[in-house]
Amino acid sequence: MKGKLRLWGAIFCVACVVAACAEKVEDDIEAKRKLAFETWMELYGDGATRLPSGVYVKKLSSSSESSVVKPPVDGNWVSLNYTGRALYSGNIFVSRDSATARLMGSFEYYTHYEPEFVKFSKTDTVGVIQGVYDALATMNEGDVVRAYIPPSLAYGTNGASFTGGYEGQVSAIGGDVAIIMDLELKKIVPDPVAYETEQVQQFAYNNWGKRVDDTIAKNVYRQTLELGKKDTLTVSDDTTVCVYYVGRFLDGFIFDTNIADTAKKYNIYDTSIGTKYDSLKVSTNGTDTSYIQGFYKAIVGMKYGETAETVFTSLYGYGSRSQTPSDGTWINPYTPLRYTIEVLHPNGEGTTLHPYNVAGFKEQKEFEKGVWVRGYIVGAVEGTNVATDAVYSDTINVKTNILIADTRTASEAEKVIAIELPEGPMQDKLNLKDNPSVYRDQIEFKGDMANYLGQVGMVNVEQYIMK
Repeated sequence: MKGKLRLWGAIFCVACVVAACAEKVEDDIEAKRKLAFETWMELYGDGATRLPSGVYVKKLSSSSESSVVKPPVDGNWVSLNYTGRALYSGNIFVSRDSATARLMGSFEYYTHYEPEFVKFSKTDTVGVIQGVYDALATMNEGDVVRAYIPPSLAYGTNGASFTGGYEGQVSAIGGDVAIIMDLELKKIVPDPVAYETEQVQQFAYNNWGKRVDDTIAKNVYRQTLELGKKDTLTVSDDTTVCVYYVGRFLDGFIFDTNIADTAKKYNIYDTSIGTKYDSLKVSTNGTDTSYIQGFYKAIVGMKYGETAETVFTSLYGYGSRSQTPSDGTWINPYTPLRYTIEVLHPNGEGTTLHPYNVAGFKEQKEFEKGVWVRGYIVGAVEGTNVATDAVYSDTINVKTNILIADTRTASEAEKVIAIELPEGPMQDKLNLKDNPSVYRDQIEFKGDMANYLGQVGMVNVEQYIMK
């Protein structure tokens, strides 16, 4: 409560000074703003030092033992933490700190609450604002300072809005508003390409024991995590494959995935994109440019069914340009990326996540137990043999089996398998005699491979899932 009273007292005092001086100065709003700012600083600046530009700076802490200032030079890149507040109200409008964002009610799980990586350039329009630039010019790597910035060196007459995945804010700062910025200069980077190259190489060496000569391309590393049931076929450079993936930063933060359970676990599941959480079809023939290059580099050479992790520099990612989706994770310039990628076998693997299709089921050399298969219901066998007694219709006279295929219109024995329906609730719900509406619906079954009705089929069915 005392803090709030002091804050409002400051506003009142400044307002009184401005009103009292109104007759002594030209009726110029900009002059009034400057006078209000300077008066506030005189009363509550807490020993901050005034820079020639009009920004005030107070050092809060330092990790450097040197008294010699070695600030970034124009053209360097800096890793910068910050929290911004309006000077007079004290309201926070932006922060890189997750705890602060939670207190503000603006926390987003998809936001990566880490330092911003930005170019330190006085003339770069996408770099830092002038007041922050002036403050940074007084800082060593590791310093934490509080900068008091007048409106003309802050966000100008237009102000700024802070929305989207990077800031994690739903906030704004108005035009012609003085601000306070708490700044932490985490790192000065003269050469961002060399810096991220070192990061990637160190990650591969420390985590996988891989050296520079282990690359699958320059600064692209890949490590096998698990081989699938079929590990003989390799993805070539002119292939279309389906994959599941998880995208991470080097610190492990997940920024994207097409695996529904993973997205839900990390609270980034997007209900607005219905097809997102399905296997992703990727062509490696060089003409597909829908995804970043590192994705293609990593997939070529993997085996079907394999799960691998790759790490690569932004040369194969998003380069020197930041990615700024309105409702997803923002990605800094020169950001190395990690992906966990699973390449699916074209015909499935018989697992819960990757059921066989009918072609994959029929091509197995040995019968397997407890496997999954997926297909469309296309009929049933009214007799003892699929080849001679199959009926491809929704008008069926038996309850004991159904036929499934990879397409809704299949009508040949070579393209179908028969599924034995056990007596009970499953048979009651799925047999075509009583349930013609399930005809041509997609379904998955778990059971055992066996000779059934004259060819390979499924018996001892335990579970089913209507798709």
